[in-house]
Amino acid sequence: MKKIAVLFADGAEESEALTIVDILRRAEMDARIVGVSGKNITGAHGIEMLADIRIENADSEAWDMAVVPGGYLGVENLLESEKTIRFIRKMHDAGKITAAICAGPRVLDRAGVLAGKTFTCYPGQEKLIGSGTFTEAPVVADGTCITAAGPALCYAFSYALVDALGGDSLAVKNRMVYFNAFDEERSVKDLPRTSSEKPAVPVKAAVLMKEGYEEGETFSIVDILRRLGLTCHTFCFDESMYVKGMHQMMIRADKLFPADIEEYDAVVLPGGRPGGQNLKEDPEVIGLLKRWNQTEGKTLSALCSGTTVLAEADVIEGKHMTGYTGYAENLPGAVFEEKLTVADANLITSQGPATGYPFAFRLAETFGYDTGEVRSRLMYGYAGGKDE
Repeated sequence: MKKIAVLFADGAEESEALTIVDILRRAEMDARIVGVSGKNITGAHGIEMLADIRIENADSEAWDMAVVPGGYLGVENLLESEKTIRFIRKMHDAGKITAAICAGPRVLDRAGVLAGKTFTCYPGQEKLIGSGTFTEAPVVADGTCITAAGPALCYAFSYALVDALGGDSLAVKNRMVYFNAFDEERSVKDLPRTSSEKPAVPVKAAVLMKEGYEEGETFSIVDILRRLGLTCHTFCFDESMYVKGMHQMMIRADKLFPADIEEYDAVVLPGGRPGGQNLKEDPEVIGLLKRWNQTEGKTLSALCSGTTVLAEADVIEGKHMTGYTGYAENLPGAVFEEKLTVADANLITSQGPATGYPFAFRLAETFGYDTGEVRSRLMYGYAGGKDE
C-alpha cells in the first residue's frame, strides 16, 4: 500500500486538505495527516482536526509521496518549519513524488523541488516563486512533481495523485459522481433571489455529524458556507466533540446537539452511508426534521446518503429531489431527478461526494446570497463549474 504524507499546518485550507486525504483513502492508499503545527490543527476557517502523526515522527524514507495543501497562513507556517522543508527536500532527492496545490508550490520552491520544472499555482503566487516555469494549466505533472492551481481543483489534483501512485482514479471518480459535479447546466444567474446582497442578518446553517459521515464532502460545504458569510456550525452527538468520519479522520464539531439548533435556518445532512444510517436511527434528529418541515422559514437540505434521512423523517412526499445515483427507490414518495442539485419548496438536495461545491452554492443562493465572487476565488469555473 502506497504511503502518503499530507502536511497540515494551522491555517491550512480545510476543503483542499481533507478532500485530498479523503480521495487517497478511497483509492485504498495509506494517506496520513502529518501535523506540522502539532497534533491539533486548526484550519483557515476554524475547523479543528487531529493529525495522525507529527512531522517530528515522520521519517521521509517511509513515504512514497508528500503533499502540501494550500491556505495562505498554512503555507506560511509550513515555510517557517525547517523540519517540513528538510522532509520535502529529502523526499525529492530520493526520487519520491512531491505535490502541492494553491499556494502550496511555494513550499516546494523553498525545498528546491521546482528547479527545472513546469508548475502551476494560485494566480499571483507565482510571483513569490523563484524557480521553475509557471503555466496557467489547472493541474501539471512534471516528472515527480505535481501541482494544481486552486481550491476547486482539489478533486482533479487528488485524482492525479492517485494515478501517479498507480491507483484507479476512474473508479473513484465514478463512485464520487465527479463527472457532472463541475459541469452544471445552471449558472449563478439562473436562480431568482430575493436580494442581490447578503441578508442583513447572516443565515444560520447547522450541519449534523454522526460517526461515518463523509469528511471531504462535509467540510467542503462548511468551508464554502463560511466563505459566503453564512453562520455555519457543525453539531455532534458525543461529549468528546470529535467525530470519526467514514475515512477515519477525527474532526472536532462546534456544538453538541441539540444546543441552540432551533435558532438555525437550515439543517444540512451530509453523506456517508454509516453516518446517514446513524442519523436515521436517532429519534431526536427525525423529530427535528418532522418539526422543521412544518415550520415556516426552515430549510431541510441533504446530499448523497443524507437524503435517506429525509425519507426516514417522511418529509419528501411529492417533492422533487435528487440523491446518490440510483437512489430513487430509497426515496419513496418523492419525484426523483437525476440532476446535480434540486431545490423544491423547503427542500434542497444534491447527488454525491464530489457535489459539495454546487450543493453549498445552491443552498446559499436560495437564501439570497450572491456566490459569484466566492466561485471566482475558489477557481470553480476553472475546474469546470459555472461562475459567471
